[in-house]
Amino acid sequence: MTHKSLKAALILTSLSGHILAEEQARQQITKVNQQVSQQAPANNFSGQANFSRFPVMPSQGNVAPAIVNFAAGTITNWHIHPQGQYLIVTEGEGRTQEWGKPIQTIHKGDTIWCPPGVKHWHGASEHSPMSHIAISPVATDGKSATWLERVNLPIQPQASVQSKANSPVVLSQRQLSLIPIAAFNATGNLEQLKTALIQALESGLTVNEIKELFAHQYAYAGFPRALNGMLTFKSLLEEREKQGIKDIQGAMPSNLPSNTDYYQMGIERLAYLNKTSIEANTKPLFDNFSPTMDYALKAHLFGYLFSRDNLSPLERELAVVSTLSAFGDVNAQLRSHLRITRNLGVDQTQMQKIISTLRQAIGDDLAKNAQGVLQQLQ
Repeated sequence: MTHKSLKAALILTSLSGHILAEEQARQQITKVNQQVSQQAPANNFSGQANFSRFPVMPSQGNVAPAIVNFAAGTITNWHIHPQGQYLIVTEGEGRTQEWGKPIQTIHKGDTIWCPPGVKHWHGASEHSPMSHIAISPVATDGKSATWLERVNLPIQPQASVQSKANSPVVLSQRQLSLIPIAAFNATGNLEQLKTALIQALESGLTVNEIKELFAHQYAYAGFPRALNGMLTFKSLLEEREKQGIKDIQGAMPSNLPSNTDYYQMGIERLAYLNKTSIEANTKPLFDNFSPTMDYALKAHLFGYLFSRDNLSPLERELAVVSTLSAFGDVNAQLRSHLRITRNLGVDQTQMQKIISTLRQAIGDDLAKNAQGVLQQLQ
């Protein structure tokens, strides 16, 4: 081997060793669907069994296992483990981050190996509790972790969403077609509702979006109206199918973890829609005069229903404004939702489009009432 080739080989060996050492010093997240199972040996088990091996954990003494339960939004400080740590997520959705790296999402069944000396944090997601088993070897000084400073979570992504939501919007015909559906259903005018449903489908609303409108409307118009609307829509779709018309089904809403804290999510959603602080929305409704209504409003309406993302918050508000305008005698609630609609980026010109569309569905008198409530916000 020549001097040059020997030198090159040494450099490659050095680089390979450096890369390997760097890989070993990083957090390793193994998703539950990535774990490789092996058949357990039959001579050691009474029946069928399998196992998945994890990287070897260095240990020179005792190992401290623990079960840790995080409430939604709770995370650790930055810290390191002198001998490393295994985390096995047993419930919920969580977050973890290695110093200088992006935040990672972890779910039930995922495992995380954090090598010795790697600075990191972990905990529950914003809206879901999380539990994990932590397995940490104890160092010679009796400690399994060295705790450091608190985590300053980034707020820029939330700010960018807020900015985007508050930028002026131009309402499409598809979005405006939500208004007559909600108005005719709120007043029980099912014949006109049928016509409005056909026009909405032709304007680009999908089947699942219209279903979602009725599901949302029940919180404002009650189950009898919402169910009548849903049944009318079901019957219409069956007629159209017999005619050979294939309507677009559209997306289903995303699934959130079963233990999502919808009450907390509702508080945060109210703060976002009303442009107020989260703290201002933690106060119970009516000074705790009706805890049941407080929970229903925050957890179910603004938490659960608004979390269903196949209708946007603005599209939900268009349906609500239309429903309340059709009633004509709930101006306090109408005022609140007109304000939210404006907060979501609908300017005065677009507001007049809403009033004009309402007028065609509910008549001059009720539309004038809605116009008067809108003027009170100026």
